[in-house]
Amino acid sequence: MTSLLHGIAIITMFKEHLLLSQLIANDSQLSNFTQVSHIINQGLAPIVSVLNPSTELQKANLLQQAKYLNWVSKSKILCELLNQNKIEFFIFKGFAYNYLLYQQLPLRPHSDIDVFIDEKDYGAVEKLLLHHKYQAVSSRQGRFISFQNSFYDDKKINTVFDIHWQISNRTEIHPYFQFKKLYKLSSTIAASDFLFKTLDSIHAFIYACFHFQAHRPEDRKHIWLYDLALMWKGFTTKEQNKCFDLSLHYNLYDLIGGTLQTLNLTFGELISFQALNGKPFSFHSNYLKSRNFKGRDFLQRLKKLKGFKDKSLYISEYLFQNKHYVQTRYKLQSSQWVYLFYPRMWFEDIVKLIKKP
Repeated sequence: MTSLLHGIAIITMFKEHLLLSQLIANDSQLSNFTQVSHIINQGLAPIVSVLNPSTELQKANLLQQAKYLNWVSKSKILCELLNQNKIEFFIFKGFAYNYLLYQQLPLRPHSDIDVFIDEKDYGAVEKLLLHHKYQAVSSRQGRFISFQNSFYDDKKINTVFDIHWQISNRTEIHPYFQFKKLYKLSSTIAASDFLFKTLDSIHAFIYACFHFQAHRPEDRKHIWLYDLALMWKGFTTKEQNKCFDLSLHYNLYDLIGGTLQTLNLTFGELISFQALNGKPFSFHSNYLKSRNFKGRDFLQRLKKLKGFKDKSLYISEYLFQNKHYVQTRYKLQSSQWVYLFYPRMWFEDIVKLIKKP
């Protein structure tokens, strides 16, 4: 009986969201996801659970709804905390899409909440999160190796905040997606009892295309195509043309056009578009420069940094990490011998730089 009521509730949601229902009906790839684990991994559990009575899918969907309520509650606390401390920020990607695209329905799974801040504010944000009992994820941390750090609480169900001071770890987009500019253009989302800023719709779409194409085809989530389709269909013709204009300015014209072609192949006539001034798109699966060798990526990042100080800091971040990172990496029971493990870490990382991933 509970499953039946749940199914009726979700179907009612879809009726209220006509475009989403049409996308599901036209989805040429949906029938390919036959294994339950594959469906869940593709972010489709809340959608497919309506069509498939599998117990695993129903459980995954209920877990997503519980996570959603938890994330809303924790996000409200974070937003209030940042606002009280006069820190400018906006939330983007999955959590924001729940409000922008899915009418605040728990249909869009995500594993974390992405927050973009000005780099100068990172130290203050880190102190706030640590003070409120969040822990930093034990991974490489620094200003240049990664452009984000993750923080999680130890509650069940836990919450993970990804704090970004660049919008992506791919440096190609940094000159065009700088925080100050995006913050000025940002729009405000009214959640049930709190407000937060997010990317304006045009930059949200361009970024979502970039994010989709920056991943290898086997790592792309199918739900990302639903995000893109809902964004594109929500644009006026003028806004669609503005996307093309900006994509030319950002050197992302083929990437945007190729993603639209992927949407058209997936959802058919629901996604229609015309090239800007008849300029054709190149269509292939990868639009960003290959990073076959970690060493090449290392040198590209080093080259983009200006000044001896930043270049030196970048190199030092490959060589020296905080004690917690080294201790966790080698599962050390004590921090007494951490520094003796640096030579081992250096050797391993140098080997990674010259080997294919």
